Amino acid sequence: MSETLPAPRSRRAPRIKGTIGGVLVLTLLSLLGCAPEGKGAAAAAQKFHKEVSSGNTSEACSMLGQEALEKAGGETECEEQLESVELAGSGQPLRTEVFGREAMVEFEDDVVFLVASGSGWKISGAGCTPQGESPYKCEVGGK
Repeated sequence: MSETLPAPRSRRAPRIKGTIGGVLVLTLLSLLGCAPEGKGAAAAAQKFHKEVSSGNTSEACSMLGQEALEKAGGETECEEQLESVELAGSGQPLRTEVFGREAMVEFEDDVVFLVASGSGWKISGAGCTPQGESPYKCEVGGK
């Protein structure tokens, strides 16, 4: 007399684990696909430097994130503040790091921090220099 036995649980468990693992991997990949690119952050940092150095402070102010704009005195005082800021020449970025919706672009004598917005990258800090264990000190905005 032969009996029919259910399949051992160990055979079913890997399928469930595999399915869950696959879903997690696909979810992670789709989220990474939504993250802004580092090239865009570097281009925005370079453009900001260009606008400030050429005296186009109106355009430079439009590139600031909300928090940096408020630190610059809001829309009414931003242009005046940027006229008095001396940012080191940017040149080519040495390194760009993206952390989710924030980025850091390092130049030879300057660091620019950015935050992703619906319209691209916005400057959250520029003219920034490291202060050892303390946060960066920034001429524009802050980090």
